[in-house]
Amino acid sequence: MTAAKLDGGAPIPRESTGDILRRIEAAHGVLGAGAALAFDADGTLWDGDVGFDLFDALLAARAARPEAEAALRREAEAFGVAFDGGGGAHELASALHAAFLAERYPEDRAFAMMAWVFAGWREDELAAFVDRVLEEKNHAGRIRPALLPILDWARSRGVPVYVVSASPRAVVERGVARLGIAPERVAAMTPAVRGGRLAAELGAPATYGEGKIRALERIFPELAVLAAFGDSAYDAALLRTARVPVAVAPSPKLLALAGSIPGLVLLAT
Repeated sequence: MTAAKLDGGAPIPRESTGDILRRIEAAHGVLGAGAALAFDADGTLWDGDVGFDLFDALLAARAARPEAEAALRREAEAFGVAFDGGGGAHELASALHAAFLAERYPEDRAFAMMAWVFAGWREDELAAFVDRVLEEKNHAGRIRPALLPILDWARSRGVPVYVVSASPRAVVERGVARLGIAPERVAAMTPAVRGGRLAAELGAPATYGEGKIRALERIFPELAVLAAFGDSAYDAALLRTARVPVAVAPSPKLLALAGSIPGLVLLAT
């Protein structure tokens, strides 16, 4: 075991997959049946962000539809995002994207928008688009090998695995299906569906920050989290629920919060 040193703070233990599995085994012996593992998706289960991949592909294809335009315009106006007054859905989505990259459009709102921006699409259309994007981005090759033994351990012990992500549900569901995780164990940004097509609003509460905990409570009411895994500052609340909180390739913002997450360990990937 080694340690990652924080600037001005205490070191975070850096542990191998085997080390972390031993911690999980010990906690499982205390919590017993009914405990679960909880994972963030992007940057945690795999390298990169499938939500960004999907949104970038939408922009590249100029595929935002008129059904999203009014909601996109409201977002731009609410956050003072400049746009061509005659611009349609594509121009508005592009302007919001630029504002997000410049940190002038908040993450929680941006991540929600990246889910409902597919307003006007049928669910089967989006599924086919998602499959194409995951294939083009070599999603299967980006899954973190260090986590596979932990998922195998959970399957062998009958420990349920839940995924809570701020990316669009359609892409997260299909991404985690490769890992044997069922759709009913996924919470993510979920647009409303009306008349068989996606609507320009969420149909469930946002899965960001503390919203990840509330989402997990809805699909896993007991909320006995054996271990949780995340990479971002907005995973901190989820990590605090766990007996074994694990940072995976953590962002600087998550490392800055490490002192507020008791028992945090860093996975050596």
